[in-house]
Amino acid sequence: MRTRVGKRNRLQSCKFFIRSLTTLRADQLGDLIESYKQDSVTLKEHILELCLYMAGGVDLNSAWGMSFEDREIAIRVINKQLKDRAPKGGKEFM
Repeated sequence: MRTRVGKRNRLQSCKFFIRSLTTLRADQLGDLIESYKQDSVTLKEHILELCLYMAGGVDLNSAWGMSFEDREIAIRVINKQLKDRAPKGGKEFM
């Protein structure tokens, strides 16, 4: 039952995505593609930073398997630890 609901939600998401793409003008579509490219670069940077700061505690494949929420939590925890170890007025690293 659970997989059916998941498949149905994905299908609805795809339909919404396709419907929204068909209503965009060419210049808007180009902007959307550029924003997706930038989002993918940002995601890759966050994944690699997470692996780097974990010093082998999280490998690349495991990091890619984490949900967005899990990555955000991990980054907050890492920033807190780095800030606590840094001299007064330390900055966020990630």
